[in-house]
Amino acid sequence: MASTEYNKQCEKIYVQIMEKMERSHEAGGRFAPHGTAKEVLERGEVLRDFFRSLQLKDIPANGDLTEDNLINKMRERELYDFLAILIFASCNISAIQRFTRLLAQTDWSEDICSLPADRERLIKIFGEQVTPDKFMTQQACFCPIVICRKKEVRIQSLDRQCLPYLEQTYRGQGAQGTVYQVKIAKGHFEDPDIIEGTNQKPKELARKDYQSTGVIEDDILKQILACDRTCPNIVDIYGSLSIGTNYSIFMPLAMCDLSAYLEEERARPNTTTKTDIINSARGLARGLEFLHNGMRTAEGDRMVCYHMDLKPSNILVFLEKVGDKQEFVWKISDFGMSRLKLRSRREETDFDSWFVRFQQPRDASTSGTYNRRGDGSTYLGPESLSPHRDMRTANDIWSLGCILSIVFTYLEEGSSGVMQYRDRRMGHRSSDGDRFFVTNPLFGRPKIHPAVTLWHDKLIKKARQRSHKEGEAVKSFLDYLEHDVLQPEQAKRCNAQKLEEKLLETFWKYKELTDEGNPPLSEEEPGLASRLQRKRIDVLIGERREHATDRHVRVEHWYLGPTQSFKGCEISPDGTVIAFWTDTTISLYTAQSLKQRGIEGARSAAEYSIKTPEYRWKSISLTRKHLIAATSGGTFQCYIFKLRKGLVGVDVNLRYGERISVPTLPEIKKVALAPGGQTIACVVSDKDEGHNPGSLYIGSFNSPNVWQLGNKLDWPAADVVQLSFSTNDDLYMVFRPQRSGPNHKHEIPVIHVSLKSNQLCPLIIEPQGLESSSTVGLFTTFTPFSLRPHVCVLVTREKQLHIQSLAEVDKTAAIQADIKNYRVLKLMMGKNDEKVFAVGRRAAHHKMLLLEIAMPAPQETRTTTITVTELAEIPGLTYSDEFAERIVHGEEESVVILAALMGANQCSIYKITVPRSRSGTSASE
Repeated sequence: MASTEYNKQCEKIYVQIMEKMERSHEAGGRFAPHGTAKEVLERGEVLRDFFRSLQLKDIPANGDLTEDNLINKMRERELYDFLAILIFASCNISAIQRFTRLLAQTDWSEDICSLPADRERLIKIFGEQVTPDKFMTQQACFCPIVICRKKEVRIQSLDRQCLPYLEQTYRGQGAQGTVYQVKIAKGHFEDPDIIEGTNQKPKELARKDYQSTGVIEDDILKQILACDRTCPNIVDIYGSLSIGTNYSIFMPLAMCDLSAYLEEERARPNTTTKTDIINSARGLARGLEFLHNGMRTAEGDRMVCYHMDLKPSNILVFLEKVGDKQEFVWKISDFGMSRLKLRSRREETDFDSWFVRFQQPRDASTSGTYNRRGDGSTYLGPESLSPHRDMRTANDIWSLGCILSIVFTYLEEGSSGVMQYRDRRMGHRSSDGDRFFVTNPLFGRPKIHPAVTLWHDKLIKKARQRSHKEGEAVKSFLDYLEHDVLQPEQAKRCNAQKLEEKLLETFWKYKELTDEGNPPLSEEEPGLASRLQRKRIDVLIGERREHATDRHVRVEHWYLGPTQSFKGCEISPDGTVIAFWTDTTISLYTAQSLKQRGIEGARSAAEYSIKTPEYRWKSISLTRKHLIAATSGGTFQCYIFKLRKGLVGVDVNLRYGERISVPTLPEIKKVALAPGGQTIACVVSDKDEGHNPGSLYIGSFNSPNVWQLGNKLDWPAADVVQLSFSTNDDLYMVFRPQRSGPNHKHEIPVIHVSLKSNQLCPLIIEPQGLESSSTVGLFTTFTPFSLRPHVCVLVTREKQLHIQSLAEVDKTAAIQADIKNYRVLKLMMGKNDEKVFAVGRRAAHHKMLLLEIAMPAPQETRTTTITVTELAEIPGLTYSDEFAERIVHGEEESVVILAALMGANQCSIYKITVPRSRSGTSASE
């Protein structure tokens, strides 16, 4: 009878609680909001009837088991949820009776029945294992989590507590986290700023979920959550929730992000709307100033935050009451990439290291937040490409400048203009994805994207056609944006406060236009005459922006400092990468190595040290994407590195390498890579053979451990002074002068190897009319033709030029010419083989010069003289310095890159730009 009545009471309580459960239809998601069990059990005589059904009169206990006493103890100790869990778990009457005996005890400890309970404590309470197991299955839905404002809530897992969400809707995904819109149940958001202490009705928030790396610094996180964030343009962080490695932050719910706002199709803004938008944009500068200079901890210490990922998708749009009217307020959010610095800590805290990053799937409908390589770098400044990143407040200023450029596009052109603007940036011939700057991989500095300046001119012109005052307002701001915000050099960018002041000035100019009653933007298409005039202006602007270049030869150079004792250097065929090496270390330099203007600040972009002590770097060769390095000592070793991770011409590293060891291959003397990076050539000799002839070996990246013996050579491998590819199929070897013939004359062997025909064509150059007693080396320099790779140009004794074919089928007469009054050390073939560039000096002078040598016509005599033009002096370079050279030809200019070893561990990089219509000093001999 007692058991029947007990079951009846349990069923009655179960039904009443289930009726109040949230998400009751979801077995894994339902929960009882706080107070539900108390409300049901305190209703009428429910609790008294339940205790009466237990028949406790004859049960021995250490305490009073009367119904009134048990009810009083329940109220005093707030054990409604504990009892409700036992009822929902269908525990038998003996388990409930044991609970009531515990409840009646006078020696009570608060943690005896505290929730959530662990299994071990439950076993101590009930003295057996069945009841604890049942209890654990129902406990979570009676222990929903409470989110606390400005605090972190941390639990180990969801097996003992449940999430307090009435609804959850997916809103989007970023590089580190996923955003949901959630509705938190009544009483489950604790806020000390409200009188009731908790929310009295369901509260809608945004929740962003991260995957923690396990390195979150609790003390820093607490200061972040508790800091003063009273700026209206910074998204407040309401609190956080940590569940194992899952980490969530809670924020107010926005209408949308700025990216979606700018791309939504609607009528183009009129003057009043433009004024409001400029005021909203001004708030972004105010918010950025607050991040940089206005944040304070609860103790009053200054907290500096560098956002470092500012873009439209990280700016949220809210509709809020400001004064007596509703306004759109833009707020900076998403600090997943941020770095933080506290006054009390000298080091920075990097939020990015706290959370796992993952690759966001590319969506064709996404905005310009992601460039065409999909790496989200559209709004990052040029310094983001540097391997030595020094990203500070100035980087946020650049990002905001990019956003403002898009905002002013929206003011003039609407959402369709925003898309057109992106297409212009990406479609420009100098573009490398969607960025607001363009790089110069040939050891030049980034500059503002030409498409950006052209687009700004277009916006200014359209505004002027509508209103002179508006045109001047747009021009004033966009000029400021170009000169003081979108500056490639960080030191030249303004701060956020100055940018806010400029936006405020622009706001008041538009406010005057609104007050004057200017008509909204006309949508009518201008007439034919107006369109022709506009086209003419566009052409003139394009010419001014893109063709107003310096037509003189420009010389730039940078010292590498401090450097090691480098013993060699090499330049990639496209001139974008320079390798310097010591016996043990390879150092790479790119355009991003140049930290400052002038001659200071060049630092290596990547380094690699040989791991085996008995080996030394012997020879190195570069292509645009690969580096191959051979060693001396022990067995033959080759290291092949893939330099670049992506398409960016300046992003190099030495992390991805493969070592090739071929014990049967003799020691290498020279190594070369084909421009395409697929073919490897090396000249080797057996160490025991001394001056006996060497051999040419050919290998492939597709089969790096398989080497094919190309040819046995007639000259010692140790005598090869140049091994290089001019094309993927044409290889050249030049050897030191050899004594041969009955008169033992010095002759220079030059070899052309055609990989297509598998032919080796030797050419023996015997200098004529030269004194045999001269101490100047017989061979000086060599370069092949570009269009006819079987024809070569060679200089002997620094002053005699030889042009000769290495192909047996080519009967073109050889040309030999004196270079009077000059001494030439290096040759580089000009574009289309019409001339040769040279590095040399005047006779009896020490200053090194870049020279241009006119190619003699084939019909001229063997001993013709030639014309030499001095293009530029090369400062700091001397006759005795060792250097590597490379020339890269563009449509409008040729660029010479030099890498020099200058003694006393001093090294330098030179860049000499020669326009097509360059001017120089000619010397006709």
